[in-house]
Amino acid sequence: MPELPDLIVIQNRLGPALSGKVVAGARVHEPIVLRILEEGDFATLLAGQRVEGLDRHGPFLRLGLERHDLVMHLMLAGRLRLAPIAEKRLAWEAFAIDFEDGQTLSYGDEKNMGKVYLCRKGDFSAIPGYGGQGLDIVSPAFTWERFSKLIENKRNQARAFIMDQTKLSAIGNAYADEILFEAGIHPKTPCCYLTSSDRRKLYEAISTIIDWGTGEVEKAARPTEEKVRAHMRVRNRGGEACPRCGTTIRKAGVLGFDAYFCPKCQPDRSGRGLDWNKLPDRPPSGGRAGSRDDGQTR
Repeated sequence: MPELPDLIVIQNRLGPALSGKVVAGARVHEPIVLRILEEGDFATLLAGQRVEGLDRHGPFLRLGLERHDLVMHLMLAGRLRLAPIAEKRLAWEAFAIDFEDGQTLSYGDEKNMGKVYLCRKGDFSAIPGYGGQGLDIVSPAFTWERFSKLIENKRNQARAFIMDQTKLSAIGNAYADEILFEAGIHPKTPCCYLTSSDRRKLYEAISTIIDWGTGEVEKAARPTEEKVRAHMRVRNRGGEACPRCGTTIRKAGVLGFDAYFCPKCQPDRSGRGLDWNKLPDRPPSGGRAGSRDDGQTR
């Protein structure tokens, strides 16, 4: 569920609310999501520690405690809710952390795909992907010069490039489609086919769409455990009219993921001579039909 705009909003809303709270205990219902990276029981290790803050590193949220860090990779279906302990349990709740002030932080995951790591404070070495994140696309370091060097001479498809978290951190499925739509770039276009103007449009579209998405999620004012996607213009809108030109939005498979695009606004300039208005929608690469949607999955 959560992509970068969702994570930014979750951090902004839950961070101040959690800061300073003291852990009274914890309840584990689905231990499969937990990775406890030092000896001890989850609840016992957490008990009595004060929350120092909540921050984000790529697709990871880090709950900083006095002696430990709780690093959460929500993946496809992970959800977080802060509510009174007496409130009805969150659907598909995997675990909950209770605080001395009577509130609880619940983690729900209907697919049990997310991964939550409890590690010694500052020791992230055993967390896959944490140390290998690329350029943070909402940081001041995300400049045109840095982006240009990253994309230079790349031969992989545009959608695969922008979703490579070792290069750019961190774009998921839904916003990858929206970024490419904003830039007017077909998802299967090899990066080496992009002109200097195309690359500039792609760079600018990344910031534009992430800022737009964050604003839309904030404006919707939904609970932090709910997915906000009503503002999407092409994502999951296959068969509908493009909001710009009216052409039917299509779906294609890109490295095992569904990609949605407008064949007129995002013409295929890969040299294959395909007319996407006439081709049937294709399942993702590898023949896997369906959509692995909206999660930070890499």
